[in-house]
Amino acid sequence: MSDPTPLQVDPRPTPAPAAQPAGHLARASNPKILHWCATAASVAIIGLIGSGGWVRLSGSGLGCPTWPNCTAHQLVAPDRYHALVEFVNRGFITAVGVLIGVTVLAALVQRPRRRDVVWLAAGLVIGYIGEAVLGGITVLLKLAPALVASHLILAMGLLIDALVLQRRSRPGGGDVEVVDRSVVWLSTLLIVVMLVGVAVGTVVTGSGPHSGSPGTPRFDLPFASVAELHAVIGMFLFGLTVALWFVLRTAGVGRATWRRYGTVLGLMALQGCLGYATYFTKVQVDLAESHIVGGALLLAALVLLRLGLRAPSKPPVEPAASTAAAADAQPAALSR
Repeated sequence: MSDPTPLQVDPRPTPAPAAQPAGHLARASNPKILHWCATAASVAIIGLIGSGGWVRLSGSGLGCPTWPNCTAHQLVAPDRYHALVEFVNRGFITAVGVLIGVTVLAALVQRPRRRDVVWLAAGLVIGYIGEAVLGGITVLLKLAPALVASHLILAMGLLIDALVLQRRSRPGGGDVEVVDRSVVWLSTLLIVVMLVGVAVGTVVTGSGPHSGSPGTPRFDLPFASVAELHAVIGMFLFGLTVALWFVLRTAGVGRATWRRYGTVLGLMALQGCLGYATYFTKVQVDLAESHIVGGALLLAALVLLRLGLRAPSKPPVEPAASTAAAADAQPAALSR
């Protein structure tokens, strides 16, 4: 009787089953949570820009004369209009800080963790700290116009960071269209010119009648001349937008890109009307506030248009060249 065949044992160790994340961590790492947090932060930053504009236009810049307290003896604003307006703006700053904190936490617990998303979230923290500190210095230095202008420009930069994070964290990546490099460069140029227009716009308000508080120093510049320069930049921006229409037509882009472009064009037309109406009504407060909020919305639309476009990673191969290369390769293959 022959011996039975010995049992063959695999010497390789059996891999341990992958550990499943805890329930709360799996929910927290859902990419939709990060996307919605970044969206909420973007909306809150636009609200912060609008409330900051109202503080200046209503003359409430020193409604809370100290910082971080509203007055020397209390944190909360007293029952006075200017103090309440300034305190509402500080409330927006707090809300933005909370949303940024939640967004950073969502970026850190996301699995797999993405370095670009974490860096964008860190940029929000740095920008927010800079915005809070700059706002406090602005109050302590009695609304120096250069500091007020820097405060708004930094808020616009914070908005761009939040929008890029919102787009990058979109589940599935979103509908990004690959287009010619000329389209990408022109859409980027629109954002740059828009930011220049915002910077000049802060000089316009720093030279105009609304200083944020009576007796606040102004830029020693002629208001009409600075406002005309701001208008020229706006007309140049509109011309670039029209040029982009022809480039998009040539590129044959899809419906999603045309929808974003239509939003840009509509907001730009509205901004132009509000800008001229504000100037010819001697900077009427409600129109000026609408113009500030419209500027933030237009910048957001331009950034989203740009984020929906991507240039090809490599230049396309010419069909004639590729056909000729294939024809040359055939005799060489046959000779072998």
